[in-house]
Amino acid sequence: MAVKKNLTLQAGLGTLLLLFVFRVPGLHGQAVRSSGELSGTVTYVYDGDTIKVRLESGKEKRVRLIGVDSPELNDPQEPSRLLAFLARRFVSWKLNQQPVRLTRDKEEADAYGRLLAYVWMNNRTMFNETLVREGYARAYLKYPFDEAVKARLREAETEARREGRGLWRERPWDVVGAGEAGRRRGEVVTVRFLCARMFERGRFMILLPSEGDFEAVAPRDVLTTFPGSIDFERRTVEVTGLVEEFKGRPQIVIGLAAQVKAGV
Repeated sequence: MAVKKNLTLQAGLGTLLLLFVFRVPGLHGQAVRSSGELSGTVTYVYDGDTIKVRLESGKEKRVRLIGVDSPELNDPQEPSRLLAFLARRFVSWKLNQQPVRLTRDKEEADAYGRLLAYVWMNNRTMFNETLVREGYARAYLKYPFDEAVKARLREAETEARREGRGLWRERPWDVVGAGEAGRRRGEVVTVRFLCARMFERGRFMILLPSEGDFEAVAPRDVLTTFPGSIDFERRTVEVTGLVEEFKGRPQIVIGLAAQVKAGV
């Protein structure tokens, strides 16, 4: 009888231990299933919903964010490619070279071998939800995962659509001057300015306005794909994109010809 009681007690303790190990804090005090946590640093952003993380072990893993879906960079339609590029820039701005914590759900990996995970910033902010709530991804609820998280993502998309955030914002985007760009960090806008100077910085070309603290940045290999002249000096230029920040200065990164319009 004593042996039976001990076995029962051990089984009960084992169950409690499993519940403790496989449940981690989730959104607003709710729980999110996890088969173990991983920590690391984001080293590359493939697109709006897939990143590369260097784990503490030194191994690098491709990570697909659970429950989100961003536009595709190889979409045949240029407007959709632009939205995909903007989503990628948002993720890069927020996550690239930043420490993150990864927790998992029912499925460990997808058909492409990517780790399926919730990505946490500062331990308490689930970036999957942030991405949807800011309008840079749709809630992708096709596959099984935590129902509480599904509900949060569904609500986040509804809010993003209602508020016209990110990719849901009506076009054309707001047009602002270079001096106002710094107050629009994290937003997609069109910045109109007279290009006073154009110069190389590493593998990038930099466009500086005649006035205002702002810069437009384009990889040189991207500029070679532009139709017409790429000499923008002394021309009025309109650059559309996500206002980010580099060394304290607001900037827009150019990845597509559709982002730039130049006058005479």
